[in-house]
Amino acid sequence: MRNPDKRRFLAAARRVETQEIPLFEIGPDMALARQIMGKDYPMDLLVYELPIPDYIELNRRMVNDMIYFAHIWRLGRKQRKDAEGRLHYIDGMMKNPADLKEIWFPDLDLQQRRLEELLNRLEGTGMGVVCNTQSAPFVVATAMGYEDFWVNAKWRIEFVEEFIHIIQDWCLRELDTFLRFPVEVIKVASAFVTKTGPMCSPEMLERLETRYLRQQVQMAKEHRRLVFHHIDGNVTRMIPDFIRMGIDILNPIEPCAGLQDIYEIKEKYGDRIALCGNIAVDGVLLDGSREEITADVQEHIDRLAAGGGYICASSHDLHQLIPLENFYAMRDAAHQHRFVPSANSKGDAVRRGEVHP
Repeated sequence: MRNPDKRRFLAAARRVETQEIPLFEIGPDMALARQIMGKDYPMDLLVYELPIPDYIELNRRMVNDMIYFAHIWRLGRKQRKDAEGRLHYIDGMMKNPADLKEIWFPDLDLQQRRLEELLNRLEGTGMGVVCNTQSAPFVVATAMGYEDFWVNAKWRIEFVEEFIHIIQDWCLRELDTFLRFPVEVIKVASAFVTKTGPMCSPEMLERLETRYLRQQVQMAKEHRRLVFHHIDGNVTRMIPDFIRMGIDILNPIEPCAGLQDIYEIKEKYGDRIALCGNIAVDGVLLDGSREEITADVQEHIDRLAAGGGYICASSHDLHQLIPLENFYAMRDAAHQHRFVPSANSKGDAVRRGEVHP
């Protein structure tokens, strides 16, 4: 089994063709983490909320080439615990302008200290950092409740925009703080897409989400950082806008019941944006055999790694129904299968030392 190496990820993000393909899983369900580590962590935590030494060891055992740094802002959320102790989102509770006085902000000093500890402890591991920044529209939608968010966007859009502006100001301060650290990649996120496409018109999406996303991307690019965009659902027709925005990596590229084809995306846009994901969490990773998972990963590598720009990962977070051995099958296939570069490719130049990933 190979060791983590951020250079694989960074080369793919820059669309440099190489034989070894990076692996990057943002976060397995806590049940899987407990199996990997052999420890009974609290089920109401997300894996990136674990103590830093344990979190690094988890990623080392997963052989992730990058480690995901994040925290979750549970502003206004109504939640419940299931029988195993996981927290599940039920609704938001900040539904009216009067509720804006209830806004609270995460402890940025705490996150700064946690990031500093992570970076110090990562020395010598080979892993780099994908650093998350909060999405103001998502924070507001979950604080308000999705249904009420869209009702308010229709009838009281000034309230929605005021709420987003308040949260965005904090999000930009958070991003500015994180950009002072030597993190290689900034992760941004979008939320308003389903398996059939965006939830609203392009004009409404621009007003409620895209302009805020663009601010974050611009800040990251001004600091010469790679930008990793996590956006669920069918985003194929949105990709030209992401490229113009300056996004480097698109994740997780869900199959969307056959409505979204990663191979078509690669053919149309693969020379301008890197692709991360698409190993189906509701398909082959859920109930496939080791041989089927291996074949699927190999096909992804063979068809997507030409010219660089493919990072092996699932089509969403690894949920609790995925057998651990199926993740290991994906991991091992990504480690063992080599892409055969084309003659005179940029990958050959990297190996000759003429180009640095």
